[in-house]
Amino acid sequence: MNYEEKRIEAAHRDRAVGEWAMRDSMEDGTISGQQRIEVSLDEILDARDRRAERQAYLSTSHRTPILSFTLNMPGNVKRTPLSSFFFDDRLMRFKAQLRAIGAVIVEELVFSERTGDEALLAVSNLSSRSLKELAIAMEERSIAGRLLDLDVLDEESTPVKRASIGAVPRRCLLCEQPASVCSSSRAHSPDELRDKVTHMLEQAVFDVLVDDIVAMASKASSFELMVSLKPGLVTYSDSGSHSDMDRFTFAKSQASILSYYKDAFLAGWENIEDEMSFFHLRLKGMKAERRMFQATGGINTHRGWIYITGILAAAVGLIGASVLRGNGRLRSGGGTPTEKCSDKAVALLSDTVSSIAQALEGSLESPLFENVRRNMADHSVYTSPRAKRTLSYSHLRGIREEAISGFPSIFHVGLPLLSQSLKCGEGEDLAGQRTVLALLVSTEDTTLGKRGGEFAVTNVRQRILTALGLESEPTCEELVRSVLDLTVEDLHEHLRALSEYFFEFRLSCGGVADLLAGSFLTLDLCLVTEKILAYR
Repeated sequence: MNYEEKRIEAAHRDRAVGEWAMRDSMEDGTISGQQRIEVSLDEILDARDRRAERQAYLSTSHRTPILSFTLNMPGNVKRTPLSSFFFDDRLMRFKAQLRAIGAVIVEELVFSERTGDEALLAVSNLSSRSLKELAIAMEERSIAGRLLDLDVLDEESTPVKRASIGAVPRRCLLCEQPASVCSSSRAHSPDELRDKVTHMLEQAVFDVLVDDIVAMASKASSFELMVSLKPGLVTYSDSGSHSDMDRFTFAKSQASILSYYKDAFLAGWENIEDEMSFFHLRLKGMKAERRMFQATGGINTHRGWIYITGILAAAVGLIGASVLRGNGRLRSGGGTPTEKCSDKAVALLSDTVSSIAQALEGSLESPLFENVRRNMADHSVYTSPRAKRTLSYSHLRGIREEAISGFPSIFHVGLPLLSQSLKCGEGEDLAGQRTVLALLVSTEDTTLGKRGGEFAVTNVRQRILTALGLESEPTCEELVRSVLDLTVEDLHEHLRALSEYFFEFRLSCGGVADLLAGSFLTLDLCLVTEKILAYR
């Protein structure tokens, strides 16, 4: 059997293994991490032989330096969800570094097998010595980098050793001794090594995900501020109906709550199914609110956003922990189609949001939050007669009611509207404007109700429905389709008229603003969730 035939055979084998593992994890309607399959010594040796064949193929075909990219995974489990996620992330970063310095990847082979993940790169426009130096830099840049096993062959297929370029031997994962010394003497037990590797992978993957979540949340908040023609709301060009805040007030507030996004994701990542984790998440949210008020001089710019983003970030953390770390099992949902996100990612994220929101409501029964309960009761002065409430949560309204239901205004209105508008080539400003108009119909905005009463809420909603040619209770699909069908001229005409009405009566729709930001964030979070689910 020649090399190409063996490669095809290996691909078919690995696909079958993946399908078996997928079927086992999905038969009971749950989503969990991929199975950790033990491999034998013979399988490991066979994998080394296949790697040597692949290296020979690349070397003969291109006569360039070859990089072998694998992981050091002690024990007889060579591939886990965590290790695969880490492998893919570091491979992507390494290839980006190669391109940044002008190197060319002339051919790339990537394999995900029972015996581990592996990539082979044929690299031109870079010497084998420089390639080795770059590989060593990645191995030693961070603690988790020590899990990388990056070997380089020169143009003659000769291994480039660390010693040949003056680099020190690799250190042990557990101590500062050379790895070869500890390995030959078996200085550390398999359990010690396994626990250390798991901890390193968990920390590395957490760092990757949390950096993404923080950036996405910050971007979503900024996008909401930058969207123009938002009735009564602060934009980059004016303060709407507000005399006490402007774009700079928002910038101060945004900076003050930046660290909260990490705290919220961490609450989910550290297993939010534990009751104390809900206390922790609520306390972190309260601290973020306090920082916001300190930064703005007592002005509420982001209270609703703190609540929304806390639940969303924690939900992704919980999904990540369940799939990648194997901490618990999540129910898989049915889904709401969008243009960019799979049904399963959308449904799972919405279902997880609902579960976390319900648990947060339960945490209010703790004596620790008796003042919070009292303040919530004191400030709940507007209840819309349109609200459809379940018996157990009949006291809730506004954004808390949305959260209990899994943020339907985000997942069934804001998300598909933004996604489809952007796919059609409209920019974030225009997509955001369409979303604002739809959210004014779909959501119960308590800010608008408190400022203008039921008359203002009903009047605004009816004006929009009339402009769209819709009945009093359109479905989410009808609402989204009608808003997307509006010409840009008609959309702007309606928003200007609403803005004048809001300004005249000093109305605002802070809840819609928060849901708009939440929709921008969810657009990114669904893609993160989809990425995580690929490793289940």
